Amino acid sequence: MKTQISLAFAAVSALAFTTSAFAAGQINFTGEIVNAACDIKINNSSSNEVVLGKWPTSMFKAAGDKSTPANFTIDAANCVAGNYQVNFAGTADATNAKLLKASAATGVGIAIANANSTSNLVNLNTVVGADSNAALTASGTGATAAGTLPLQAFYQATGSAVTAGKADATVSITLQQK
Repeated sequence: MKTQISLAFAAVSALAFTTSAFAAGQINFTGEIVNAACDIKINNSSSNEVVLGKWPTSMFKAAGDKSTPANFTIDAANCVAGNYQVNFAGTADATNAKLLKASAATGVGIAIANANSTSNLVNLNTVVGADSNAALTASGTGATAAGTLPLQAFYQATGSAVTAGKADATVSITLQQK
């Protein structure tokens, strides 16, 4: 009798543990495989870094004051020939949404402008179909076309009080064929 009770208890225990092993659920995997529009480099280098330099707070006396621009290029290769809009996504400055937020310094943001004028800023965080004010033309044949977009970047004061500190920012770029 004791053996029968032990076997019955073992069977009930096994059933209880087995029942929890039958919990149901699902996992949804989503994504997409896409053709990359182009291979991108900054200043035709693998570092993808634009150095803006060190600037004293005293040079930023009023909103709009700028540091000397650092010229750079977005170089695209292995593209399909055509025109592309270049979109920039990053954390915008709270005072001026056309500037990138500096990492620690306050009262200053980072501007990205077309090479022709420091007042011709690119639009940040544009949605698909919106104009970023930055275009690149890739010339060539097949999927080996290439193009260069000349730009400039600089610090720009957002007010009269600028505090010292690291002034870094990161921006993601995407190309959208027009």
